[in-house]
Amino acid sequence: MAKRQEPVRKSVKDVLEDLLAGHREAAFSGPESALKYLRRTFEGQASLPNAVKAVAYDLAADAQAQSGQWEDCVASVATALGYLPDLEAAFPHEYRRMLEGMTCLERGIQAHSELGDFHAALELCERAIALELGAHYTAKRDSLEWAR
Repeated sequence: MAKRQEPVRKSVKDVLEDLLAGHREAAFSGPESALKYLRRTFEGQASLPNAVKAVAYDLAADAQAQSGQWEDCVASVATALGYLPDLEAAFPHEYRRMLEGMTCLERGIQAHSELGDFHAALELCERAIALELGAHYTAKRDSLEWAR
């Protein structure tokens, strides 16, 4: 009797590389195409690792901001930020580099500002400063000080 073949299990790193490659290809056609790819990924991958979801929602927030979908962008930013502990756990040695490459805080500040929710934009500035993501977040915070 033939031995049953086990399904191939990909590592979190491999799943992330697949997501990034697919997104890169889809994004050549613009943010709408990138969003379509990400939507299909979320629908088709019920077991997508949470660390990969952090990156996927970061990419979604970027595409939504480029498309002017501000409410959706705010939701994607919140989701991406919620998965940051999973990203750090899965990629402890690469986490800092990955975090610095993410745009969700920048896009979240932009989206909240576009929606007139300056207090939420200010909170994201404070979070970025706490994560030590660069002096430009201090400048953004300072420009939003009037909202306090």
